[in-house]
Amino acid sequence: NQIAQISPPYTATDVTYFGAGYSFATSAVNLQGGGVALDENGYLYVTFGTGDAWRGIVKIDPNSRSAVKTITVGTSPDFRGIAAKDGKVAVATDNGIYVYDTNLSNLQQIQPPSSLTKTYRDVAFDDAGNLYALHQKRVDRYKLVGGTYQYDGTVVSGLGDAVAIAFDGAGNLYVVDRSGQQVRKFVRVGDGFSGPTNITRPEGITVGALFGIGYEPGINTFFVVNISSTQTELLKFSPSDTTMSVVFSSNAITNARWLAVYPTPEPATAVFLLAGLGWLVRRVRRKA
Repeated sequence: NQIAQISPPYTATDVTYFGAGYSFATSAVNLQGGGVALDENGYLYVTFGTGDAWRGIVKIDPNSRSAVKTITVGTSPDFRGIAAKDGKVAVATDNGIYVYDTNLSNLQQIQPPSSLTKTYRDVAFDDAGNLYALHQKRVDRYKLVGGTYQYDGTVVSGLGDAVAIAFDGAGNLYVVDRSGQQVRKFVRVGDGFSGPTNITRPEGITVGALFGIGYEPGINTFFVVNISSTQTELLKFSPSDTTMSVVFSSNAITNARWLAVYPTPEPATAVFLLAGLGWLVRRVRRKA
């Protein structure tokens, strides 16, 4: 239950920890609490709360490694994946989507049409500011109209056990689907998506399940969490790849969950990986 920062070359000696004190989830379903996102100013937003604990969000300054603000909403709904973009912070819950500003003031609570189940697992914004919500079997889109998000249909269906989503710089959609332990890529075509094509784990990986995903546009690379109860792997791939490769492996960090990538342009990039133990952070210095 803390944040681990990892610097190159990604060995055990490159890990430091901070952020202890919050109930990041380690539940069997791996979904209650623990989503992590970064905004354009580099602030972290983390969902927390599991079991009988209060649910909420903590906003963290990663430079001072201190909490800027914390809000709680009671013991329900479950707060899961989280995304931040253009002054908005969206949270996937088992009762729709909660939207906040960056000061964590509530702006809107969103639910799909009554004909659809409202249990969401993750959320993501595309470059146009549209909000996408991931259900276990589908992806719904909400468009910003007159200052509020409105349901705009299901854009992907037929998923098996989807847990996380992200976009690349071309607007293509990537879904981590634990059914088959693959990342499914859906190519943007007009206002919709085609596919999927599948991106698989490298041979020899025996760790149990994929979970969080994040994209770093500066190096056009995705990072994915691969977890078990005894080990964590951080995998990577580019949009043109069909197989992932291993970046980092540790048996000291277990039950990893969510991942976010430090926004660019910045002099450094970072991957934050939320685990039952904490997050992992990767920093890469780029030369001018």
